Amino acid sequence: MAIFHMSFSNISAGKGRSAIASAAYRSGEKLFDDQEGRHYFYARSVMPESFILTPKNAPEWASNREQLWNEVEKKDRKSNSRYAKEFNVALPVELSESEQKELLTKYVQENFVDQGMVADVAIHRDHPDNPHAHVMLTNRPFNPDGSWGLKAKTQYIKDENGKQLLTKSGFPKQRKIWLVDWDKKEKINQWRHNWAVSVNQVLEQKNIPDRISEKSFENQGIDEVPTQHEGINSKRHERKEFNQQVKDYRKAKASYKNNQEKVINRGHLDSLSKHFSFNEKRVVKELSHELKTYISLENLDDKRRMLFNWKNSTLIKHAVGEDVTKQLLTINQQESSLKKADELLNKVVDRTTKKLYPELDFEQTTQAERRELIKETDSEQTVFKGSELNERLMNIRDDLLAQQLLTFTKRPYVGWKLLIQQEKEVKIELKYTLMIHDDNLESLEHVDQGLLEKYSPTEQQKITRAVKDLRTIMAVKQVIQTQYHEVLKRAFPKGNFNELPMIKQEQAYTAVMYYDPALKPCKVETIAQWQEKPPRVFTTQEHQQGLAYLSGQLSLDQLENHHLQRVLKHDGTKQLFLGECKADPMIKNSQIEKIQKQLKAQQAKDDQYRKANMGHYQPLNYKPVSPNYYLKTAFSDAIMTVLYAHDEDYQRQRQAQGLKETEWEMAKKQRQHQTRNRHEDGGMHL
Repeated sequence: MAIFHMSFSNISAGKGRSAIASAAYRSGEKLFDDQEGRHYFYARSVMPESFILTPKNAPEWASNREQLWNEVEKKDRKSNSRYAKEFNVALPVELSESEQKELLTKYVQENFVDQGMVADVAIHRDHPDNPHAHVMLTNRPFNPDGSWGLKAKTQYIKDENGKQLLTKSGFPKQRKIWLVDWDKKEKINQWRHNWAVSVNQVLEQKNIPDRISEKSFENQGIDEVPTQHEGINSKRHERKEFNQQVKDYRKAKASYKNNQEKVINRGHLDSLSKHFSFNEKRVVKELSHELKTYISLENLDDKRRMLFNWKNSTLIKHAVGEDVTKQLLTINQQESSLKKADELLNKVVDRTTKKLYPELDFEQTTQAERRELIKETDSEQTVFKGSELNERLMNIRDDLLAQQLLTFTKRPYVGWKLLIQQEKEVKIELKYTLMIHDDNLESLEHVDQGLLEKYSPTEQQKITRAVKDLRTIMAVKQVIQTQYHEVLKRAFPKGNFNELPMIKQEQAYTAVMYYDPALKPCKVETIAQWQEKPPRVFTTQEHQQGLAYLSGQLSLDQLENHHLQRVLKHDGTKQLFLGECKADPMIKNSQIEKIQKQLKAQQAKDDQYRKANMGHYQPLNYKPVSPNYYLKTAFSDAIMTVLYAHDEDYQRQRQAQGLKETEWEMAKKQRQHQTRNRHEDGGMHL
């Protein structure tokens, strides 16, 4: 979270400090000290980002770090001279590096440089959790001609008649008049306040809830023990230990407060189970017996995942010759009970939501989002309000989307091709069995049990087994089609997917999964922009992380970007990722080619294993492809017509385009006719 830390100090000769040495240490540059005749250089593992800001009257040499601080030391030669004022400030970790620099530069310019100071800025990022800046400021202003000005002047003290007053020793009485107010305590307090205001403004613009304050906890009325800035000096370990004790105390205090709130909330917050009517409780009991689990939102979600995985696994079991008819029947029965339980809980969830969250707009939320909201409400025994409610809903939406996308990572198109081959083989075998008595596949739809008596027991067994296999294949095909349609319907809500071959669905599905991670409706103009110039989805750093995962150097959990995780799980989007990496000038092609070779070798091993254990298995590998070529293939004119089948705007565009092409063709024929007539009259060739 954002913290406030800003400390001011002076770099002075009286403390034995050097302006040149200080600037060299903070900037990481090698600087020469004219007075001492030696260089100062401090090696750093992470080079600071340094720059100098100068006021309007400053000479050109003020922008040169070495010359600037040598000139400062030449001007102030006293044993107690103050060469520079310095402040150390913590930068908010919630902002990016460029945003941190922009915030700091604007603050330094407005508060110091515009007042006449030269600011030597050095941003240190040695530790990612502690970005901070050192800013050295000149103490003298500049005259309009670019020469050094005075910090203060001497004023002689006279009486009311204008006569000079003397001290007891006989010397003229005098006082120092400061020409700048840069050393006043009020000025430092103002600078500290301005920094807090600047940071809070940026955090508010970025919709980041954290805020900082230059005031102490005591002045803010906060009953807490403040932590100490750890820094890097010899006492940092003591401060770190103290801060840990403060954090432990705060954690224990927060836990106690949270438990108090739960006790209070339990008095007015009813559990979801208390919202069931008498008849609903009876239905819940029956469904719990059928599903073999207690009816609750969490249990039904677990049951749904189990049934989904179970149904998908029938594909593999059937491929190795197992009879899965009984399992499929059980699955269908439980799916029916699960549907009834879902409908019942949806009613209760809506009833509970209206009672606990009367301000919630039902039209702006989905049933799934309300279910998750009630789950979290019941789990934490807290009714969320205001900004916390909005934040919860945003997190719920992100989590639901991630869960939906994670279900599409099991090579569905490969499974589809396998099912088609199995269906073909089963139908051929069944066809030859039926031909013995001059029957065909269509006759099975109208056959009575008695008509099978003309077949021998062995033949009847073959027919029964084949019919069971076909039913299983059709059920699993439906599962895979549902997977595709769930994604495509989100991207193309008015499409007619029944007219689209599965390979074309796979092409469109892969492109949408890669370029539209939020799964929102894709306009025609969006697809045209993708084809014209494929958008870059990932940064160079994410390209390197993805390649590291594909080469076995990182695990999938180590990738911070969840969309990158999903992309690398699917064979088709994986090839688009590699194609995007090839277009990245910071990535060497040799690195990508090496990884592609490794992936190809691993794929060959996997295919060999599957072929040995699964009947009718055919290897299906996605070829390397550039995003530009893939998008033009995936969204041809014919496919676009199907994807936007019921889109009136698209149809109008197509009609206008067709009318334009017709007019052009008619004009072309007219020109040809005119040309032919001129040729016949002996005219010139056009």
